Amino acid sequence: ARQSVQSVRENGTRPPSEASRRTMPNVDDVPDLGSLYRLGREQVAELVRSLSPEELAAPVAATPGWTVHDVVSHLAGVATDAVNGRLQGIPSPEQTEAQVTERAATPTSIVLREWERTGSQFEALLTKSRGRNVAPVVDVAVHEQDIRGAVGVPGNREGPLIDLAVERAVELWMSKVESAGLPPVGVGEPSGRLIAGLDDAPTTFRASRFELLRAIYGRRSRTQIERRFEGTDDPGAYVDLLCVFGPADQDIIE
Repeated sequence: ARQSVQSVRENGTRPPSEASRRTMPNVDDVPDLGSLYRLGREQVAELVRSLSPEELAAPVAATPGWTVHDVVSHLAGVATDAVNGRLQGIPSPEQTEAQVTERAATPTSIVLREWERTGSQFEALLTKSRGRNVAPVVDVAVHEQDIRGAVGVPGNREGPLIDLAVERAVELWMSKVESAGLPPVGVGEPSGRLIAGLDDAPTTFRASRFELLRAIYGRRSRTQIERRFEGTDDPGAYVDLLCVFGPADQDIIE
């Protein structure tokens, strides 16, 4: 199944950390989602404009059945549908499919211009949401990495977009772990620096913020995710609570 991240949950989470606030656009101490969305949109557009026709037609392992052009079509379609009142929340599978199908024969350069036009309007709406409508921002952050993985051009693996997408999802995961009665889990970078949780937690998940992002949104296989756990004989129980989508059916190497 094609895995849009529009359904990421937004309630019951804490604001981004103080470290993230230092680099994250804010309006009255609330993340400026419009500015963050624009950052992601411009990053994707810059990358896509540099690609050859063969790369635009390349399959995207993270979104099976889609090409790079299809991913761009989906992103443009979300903005267009939102500003035209056709999207009142999370797009249905039918809406997502239509976003791709309707732009299948349109040159990618034209799709990017559409996204620039409607995206600028969408950004104003996101800013007005005062930090509530996080999903479209996360969608762009995740799909940028999907495209980069498909064409072998890594980049933008750190920064406010990654921080926003990871921290809110990790807060939700910690809550689920507690509700499930599992031993607490700490999330730490390979260097040992703590990302979330307690540094003396009995179970540890070792990953960079980028790898955490890819695991959360179904861009890693169960095997890839489980081997990052330490201190538990049942990592699968944690994986089931961690992943917003997936895990992926096969290993994804980026």
